[in-house]
Amino acid sequence: MKRGWLIALTLTLTACGGTAVHRSTATTSAPARSIQPKAEPPSTGPSTGPSTGPSTGPSTDPAVGPSAGPVAAWSREGGLMAPGLPAVRPPLLVVYGDGRAIAGATHELRLPPTEVKALVQALDQDLTGRPPTASPKPGTSKVLDSPTTVLAVDSGNGMREVRVPNLDGAPAGYDPALAGARDRLAHLAGRVTAEGRPYAPDRVRLHAEPLTSPAKTPKPWPQGVPDVVREGSAGTSGSTDYKGVRARTIARLIPHDGSWHVYRSPSGRPIALAWRFLLPHERQVTP
Repeated sequence: MKRGWLIALTLTLTACGGTAVHRSTATTSAPARSIQPKAEPPSTGPSTGPSTGPSTGPSTDPAVGPSAGPVAAWSREGGLMAPGLPAVRPPLLVVYGDGRAIAGATHELRLPPTEVKALVQALDQDLTGRPPTASPKPGTSKVLDSPTTVLAVDSGNGMREVRVPNLDGAPAGYDPALAGARDRLAHLAGRVTAEGRPYAPDRVRLHAEPLTSPAKTPKPWPQGVPDVVREGSAGTSGSTDYKGVRARTIARLIPHDGSWHVYRSPSGRPIALAWRFLLPHERQVTP
């Protein structure tokens, strides 16, 4: 099926050494199938104390330690999206063992230990005994291009994930406990967004899609944003992780709304860019 808004990709990017922290050359990046904690010391930033109310000021805490790794998560994968955008689609909610809850990689809220424990126990009950991918009841309608809901919990034996195709479109086609687990996480995500503070670390993932025939005139390349054509790998679009000054420059100069923004690179090539903040457990790999 043709989609007028699909972005035409070029076959090549100019390859040259870069200073990026991590690079992926896949045309579209599928979400990870397991969530692993980042093995670094716990943060000592201003948000380390438990709180049940809203907090103010953007987050600058870049990482959490093993004991504070993810214990619950809700995300979507697949579905109808422009090529490349899945690479910068964050989980809808991740809850960490230290009580930190991050919704959409945009807002965070600290939860009390009792709430985290109750959430994990409820999700564990909902997901125990499920296959990795749930099957709908016979006769359940199928919807093309519908995303798959991914529910995850770690009750002490590692993160377990259950994928539920088209749960949003056909919840009656599954055990009510699966829709209940999603609703529980969705409610918490809404609360984090409404009551939490902005999540804005100095670590981002920038995805670039070279264009052949942009639908609109590319804007001038933002000064200070890395030249992804010069630094990228040859032949494909891809994602690159940045931290520090370069990450803050990207976050300041490129709109963060989940859509493409088209610029003309310093080498003259039209490029579509989109980005998101990296989550605390997402490890950057040095060259």
